[in-house]
Amino acid sequence: MQRVALVLCTCLMLLGVPGAEAKPTQLWEDGVGDTELNASPVPGLDQLGFDLVGGAIEKVGSDLHFSVTHASMPPAGNIPETFRFLWLFDVDGTTYRITYKRADIGKPDIPAGETTERVGRADVEGHFRLEGECANTPTPTPVIFVNCKPLEYVTGSFDAAAKTFTVIIPMASVKAKAGSKVIPGSGEALITCQICWLTHTAERSLAATIVDRAVWATTFKVPKR
Repeated sequence: MQRVALVLCTCLMLLGVPGAEAKPTQLWEDGVGDTELNASPVPGLDQLGFDLVGGAIEKVGSDLHFSVTHASMPPAGNIPETFRFLWLFDVDGTTYRITYKRADIGKPDIPAGETTERVGRADVEGHFRLEGECANTPTPTPVIFVNCKPLEYVTGSFDAAAKTFTVIIPMASVKAKAGSKVIPGSGEALITCQICWLTHTAERSLAATIVDRAVWATTFKVPKR
């Protein structure tokens, strides 16, 4: 009996246990060479790390890894500070947004009412932020502010050789569990974009400043393992 058990364990080690760790699920793809600014093509933006080509989610332990791949990326990563990436998504009916910047120097965000939470932060090796409770705020001008409350500063990384950056979201932070569904984001923040790179001034952007955008329609279901 012991020999049978030993043989069985050896076979499982060689073959792998089904469902041990899920592989990344490709959720969206985008064409190469479609970067623009003010609705006009701008040569060179793709080489700066803003030409989106694909996005995936992977469950690793108790975290969800959101990975974004580009057509090209400089050795130091995406150009910092004046460009930001947004990914809007829903988890079991609640909307969240990822904001990523290659670097960020914290400063007051007076129009959003978040006047102190970023002051003093200096993220020079990647700025990874989870946001939620997004709402639009009308102004006396035709401009509408999209305010998404910062929920947590999370971790992440970028890999210039793979032309990819990854944002690591703890499942507990978005109340995700086995069987939870991650779907395209909804709500008022859609007025900006669902997935995009865009320029900004003091965390504010206009639709005309979108450099590249993508859409997705695939559901990611959190696996058990």
